[in-house]
Amino acid sequence: MSAGSTAPVLEVAVVQAGQTPADGDAALDELLALFEQAAEGADLVVFPELSTTPYFCGVVNDSRKAWAQPVPGPATARFAEAAKRLRTAVVFGLYEDAGDAQYNSAVLIDADGTLVHGTDVHGDSVPSYRKTSIPTNELSAVDEKHYFAAGSGPVVFDALGTRFGMLICYDRSFPEYWLASRAAGAEVMLVLVSSMGFRETLFTQELQVRALETQTWVIAPNRAGEETVDGKTVSYFGRSSIVTPRGELVVSAPPHEAGHVIRATVDVGEVAAARHDFPLGRDRQPGVFQYLAGAYAAVPA
Repeated sequence: MSAGSTAPVLEVAVVQAGQTPADGDAALDELLALFEQAAEGADLVVFPELSTTPYFCGVVNDSRKAWAQPVPGPATARFAEAAKRLRTAVVFGLYEDAGDAQYNSAVLIDADGTLVHGTDVHGDSVPSYRKTSIPTNELSAVDEKHYFAAGSGPVVFDALGTRFGMLICYDRSFPEYWLASRAAGAEVMLVLVSSMGFRETLFTQELQVRALETQTWVIAPNRAGEETVDGKTVSYFGRSSIVTPRGELVVSAPPHEAGHVIRATVDVGEVAAARHDFPLGRDRQPGVFQYLAGAYAAVPA
């Protein structure tokens, strides 16, 4: 962080991970090795969606529900020990078992090994962000609704002198989640992704537009390369990216290649500067949201 400044300057590393072992212990061993590599010189390391397991939602297989774990639980405990030892915060996705339901979740562990609790849209303290919109569609050939309940909406987390918002993959397609996170004070959006298919050519552009609209930093790790689960092989397109609050692409990982770590210096002070120079928040008309809430309540599925 920068000395003498109220806004931190963070060194951020994004891990573009590849195929994850089905064995939970082996998967964590690999992730922690990647964390150790990426943590050198970093204040924060960010991993993709469902980091601790393969992305298993392309096939219906109820035995995969055994991969879910509580938060806090085994994965958070091992990452907490590593974060404290490395003095580096970390964000990763996991399959969460909350007892009454299971979720596609993400957690933030601070550099002292503390599991950071966030604040949800109801003002409640929560230990994880749970994916809000759950896709089931033929175009992407996924059935996440078979495995995951929907989360209750955006959550913000305070760590490293910064307020973070989180989204997971499909959530990025809904501008209202971005705007709600900004309204809750988010300065940096962490967008954990496991994306393949037809939206590859729009991936970085979509992130750039959302960054400009919300005037937040956007940090988006994606999987990359081929992964085979239950006989089905999927190719993830990578292109993990970091974008400024002005919508400028700072760095992007290569397409379809796993094992890359991209890095950037994230000056959180640029958020206030961008909002001052281009005051979208001032000029927004909140009354339009009232219309949208009523209109979308009547839109058929």
